[in-house]
Amino acid sequence: MPYCPDCSIEYVEGTDHCEDCGATLFPGSPPAPPDNLEILSPKDVRLVPVRVFAGGTAQMNADLARNILQSQGIPCILQGENSAEMLPVLDVPVLVREQDVARAERILRDYAGARILED
Repeated sequence: MPYCPDCSIEYVEGTDHCEDCGATLFPGSPPAPPDNLEILSPKDVRLVPVRVFAGGTAQMNADLARNILQSQGIPCILQGENSAEMLPVLDVPVLVREQDVARAERILRDYAGARILED
């Protein structure tokens, strides 16, 4: 199956270009994400929320979003993760590096089960 080298999204055979960014698709499967992403100077990394979940399912939806993003090679964290377990009405923001925001938003939007990832 061809895939987009920029978005790492797989497409059905016969598709030539990515529907999101227009890049020419590569043959085969996207490369596996790296095991560990090393950040050389963490003080220079700016984390921004890509999605904020609230209510009784906030933790579950945030965990799902984190797993989806990490499977696509985007490192992320859940702010307030431990608080949400005790008080499920708190917001749980999913934070990604500033340079990953557009790709992370696209991945979460395009994910087949994205309806459960929207507030």
